Amino acid sequence: MPHTRPATALTVPVAASHPLTATLRRGHARTHRGCHLGAALGATTEAAWVPVADLLADTRTLDDALAAVGREVASPRRDVQASLLLEAYAWRLVLPLAGALIAESRVPMPGPDGTALRLTDDGRPRAIRLLHGRFAALPEDPAADHVDAVIVGEQTVLDLCLRSTLITHFEPFVRTLNVACGRSRRALWRTVNDRTASALLYAGLASNRIAAARPAAQRILSDPPLQHPPRYTVIDEQPVHVRHGCCLWWRTAAATMCLTCPLRVSRERQTNLLTSRSQAMR
Repeated sequence: MPHTRPATALTVPVAASHPLTATLRRGHARTHRGCHLGAALGATTEAAWVPVADLLADTRTLDDALAAVGREVASPRRDVQASLLLEAYAWRLVLPLAGALIAESRVPMPGPDGTALRLTDDGRPRAIRLLHGRFAALPEDPAADHVDAVIVGEQTVLDLCLRSTLITHFEPFVRTLNVACGRSRRALWRTVNDRTASALLYAGLASNRIAAARPAAQRILSDPPLQHPPRYTVIDEQPVHVRHGCCLWWRTAAATMCLTCPLRVSRERQTNLLTSRSQAMR
């Protein structure tokens, strides 16, 4: 059973009229395959919200979250729990950040202490909350003179602001999970890389701006530790990103590979290649 956490007041004040509040609210209306691009912003006193910095610093809270993931997928393996916890968190965080970039040319910039997770009663991640309103934008942005705005000169630089934000944000997460569970840092960074590629694809589709999302993904996923360019294709009539890393879902009770798992795609390509060779030899 998870231990009881004291109620934590997240006291970062963000006005309801903040330009990033409006962006994130509009994100809720932008959806693709049931996933929206919105998020909450600012202070809350609800105990269910746990600052991610506290999650990483408190061994028992982190253990509770990992164990909850393990119970959900019926896996006692710590590497599986770490992989899927990071999958869940990265997806919830990167979707609204990618959505703001692609739809409105704004990049929320939460530092390592700038987000909170809403947990279920048994400790599973459920939703994300940004704790302050700092954001990057272009000179022509209507809120360019806002105190929380960081103005950059052009779109390519704005894309790289998302990249640097993700690296700064996920470095402590990757480091902590590596120590706690033994999952390699390279594998954990591949998870962040793959979730980012997919989130940018979803942001482009949800915003009808796929032509902007693809080059942004190429720029953002260009060098270590986010060094694997997106591999967009169509599977079962759905645009997808073929992953560079395995999330270990096949080691859960599901006992099957994801549709875009690199192991599955590699095996299918090998099978197709062997079939083609066999037919050519007849």
